[in-house]
Amino acid sequence: MKRIVAIGFLVVLTLQFVGFYAYFGSRLLAIRKEMRAALATLPEEKLEKIVLSAEEYKKVDTEENEIELSGKMYDIARVVKRDTVYVLFALHDAHEDSLLSLLNEMIKRSTNDKKPVPSVVGQFLVLVFVLPQSFEFLHPLPPSFLITEYIKSSKDFELMIDAPPPRG
Repeated sequence: MKRIVAIGFLVVLTLQFVGFYAYFGSRLLAIRKEMRAALATLPEEKLEKIVLSAEEYKKVDTEENEIELSGKMYDIARVVKRDTVYVLFALHDAHEDSLLSLLNEMIKRSTNDKKPVPSVVGQFLVLVFVLPQSFEFLHPLPPSFLITEYIKSSKDFELMIDAPPPRG
């Protein structure tokens, strides 16, 4: 039972630290999947045409068929090279923009927090608990009585502690 409670506590603590980033990653994957489906069905007239020179195109990272221009994310449907320029047929991804701005805001807030960790938290983390090795019930239950976890926990019992008392 104690092991389950400890594991539950660790899961909640881990979700507190990692939960937002897990949400961010899963939401980003879902947005990209939606945009790929939209790009496959949209006609060319609905796509934005972005014209880049050869030098600008080399600077832009297009590995994931996405680019960032002027602070906006675009998903690329296709790239056409015409003479010395590249024409990108792309679609503005407003959902990804808002998700990335949310991540940036969360990072700014966490780095702006200059308050120190309360001393009570530090004291709690270094506490050492002494667990009893065994215990005996003061009033033994009759053998015919059904013993449940609820009854066990509600009965008075005397602890037989094999360790010295904690220091103050």
